[in-house]
Amino acid sequence: MPYLLLLLLAYPVAEIIAMVLLADAIGTGWLLAWLAIAAVAGFLMLRHHKLAIGMSLLADARAGRLTPQSLFWVARYYIAALLLLLPGVIGDVIALLMLLPWGRSQAAAKAPQDGTLEGEYRRVDPRTDRSRHLEGGDQG
Repeated sequence: MPYLLLLLLAYPVAEIIAMVLLADAIGTGWLLAWLAIAAVAGFLMLRHHKLAIGMSLLADARAGRLTPQSLFWVARYYIAALLLLLPGVIGDVIALLMLLPWGRSQAAAKAPQDGTLEGEYRRVDPRTDRSRHLEGGDQG
């Protein structure tokens, strides 16, 4: 437990040192522009992709492919967005590394090569009485 506290205290100090060194190397204006662009990118990631990520999780759950790896994929996306929102160069580099497509196998998402589509179907007889359908008729 004391190591976690030490890490939580050392991280902001390392971020400040990195920002001071980078501002000395490239200039304060460029550093502030970097931090502003990273914050806007993190905000936009959280705002615009939350529905897409949720739908991806739902599709994985329906297909039976919901694994710890797919959950980690979503978690690292949101962690990367939060790291981009927070001011700091080290956090931005970690966020960009987390967004790289390593670890996500695309083979599971591809359709089979033999042309077979797997799925479920239900036969609906169009000749049934409309009052027996859920969307039509009076259900009482």
